[in-house]
Amino acid sequence: MSEQTQLSPAQLVNQIRSSYGMTWDEMGAAMGRSGRMMRKIAREETSGESYRAALTELHESGRIEHRPPRRRGKGGELVKVRAKRGTGSTTVTPADLPATPAAQDGAELDRDDARAPGAPSEGSRRSRSPRRQFSSETTYLPDGNRIHTIEMPKTQGARGREEGVKELRRKIVNVARGTKHKDKRVRLEATVDIGGGRTRRVTVGDKAGYLANDVVSDVRDRAGGDMTAWLRGQMGNRYVEELGSQARVVSVTMTTFNATRSKSERVAQDEAGSRRWNRKWTGSRWT
Repeated sequence: MSEQTQLSPAQLVNQIRSSYGMTWDEMGAAMGRSGRMMRKIAREETSGESYRAALTELHESGRIEHRPPRRRGKGGELVKVRAKRGTGSTTVTPADLPATPAAQDGAELDRDDARAPGAPSEGSRRSRSPRRQFSSETTYLPDGNRIHTIEMPKTQGARGREEGVKELRRKIVNVARGTKHKDKRVRLEATVDIGGGRTRRVTVGDKAGYLANDVVSDVRDRAGGDMTAWLRGQMGNRYVEELGSQARVVSVTMTTFNATRSKSERVAQDEAGSRRWNRKWTGSRWT
């Protein structure tokens, strides 16, 4: 029996918060529950035994593979939970989330082999890329750092693609909002579908990454709020010339890490106007 399985759920919750720098709401969302429930477990107001397996996974690997199941009544119906304030109701039936986060977000690729009338032959189908769905997965790292992987369909205008782009921007905004005391940087890698069942892995910008706050302001002020336009701009001419005009970003992995430069030093450089190179955005290098 490992050390983690011997810890109580309350101890697991507190160690996870300490190790990974997770907020109550962030931990609750990972579990498919509320931050309030996580606080109740930490204070031992409830045993939390049904959360032990998921808490152990999160503690040991930084990921949750199996969410704790919802309570059900004798007839199999979901037991109601306390409603949020301001909803006009005291209780509400919770969403019946899948046991695995990946299943909820649609991480599995759609590879329907049933051939419809007029569909291409088997050999032709093999040359096509599998149809992707929107998915968002997070691996939690020490000191509040994260690895976010977001997948999306290739088709422009598809709902899943719009959701993926919004999710990527939301993740970066959340990183920037959490930099009150020290700066965070983000390293981005994109998977680009170039057609014919082929993909290419592209490092976006420099391997040193970007200051999270810079990405937020540049997408808003210099790319008109268009996250994909900002990504294409950072990949430069290579995006079209080497990957082709029909290339589409279908997956982005964002790794957050602590900036080596202190925040006070960075703020002083900003005030002096000496930090960022090429402020007219005729290039793509950001430091």
